Amino acid sequence: MKPIEKYIEAMENKDFAGLAELFTEDGRICDYCTNNTSVQKEYHIYGKEAINMFFRNKFGFRQYSIAEAEVVNDTQAEFIANFAGYNVMAIATVRKVDENGLIQNLTVRPK
Repeated sequence: MKPIEKYIEAMENKDFAGLAELFTEDGRICDYCTNNTSVQKEYHIYGKEAINMFFRNKFGFRQYSIAEAEVVNDTQAEFIANFAGYNVMAIATVRKVDENGLIQNLTVRPK
């Protein structure tokens, strides 16, 4: 299974621990999907532990989910990102992986 497929599977299952394990120790997620309010800003999350903690809170408090995900190629997937009731069409891109297939850099942008 490709890293982008594993990422989507973890996101759909709200598996924060599994999601974090897809990343290198210093891996990062940069999410540029904002709703232009004080409620939702861009996310720049650095490090496996921070990714675990961030998504544990977001999933646990039902502040983030994805729906209708579709892997479109080896590095990208499209989905609807839900930020506490605000939906954004998004595209995730695995920008860089290490020699073990762990994600070093992933971005999420509005589609």
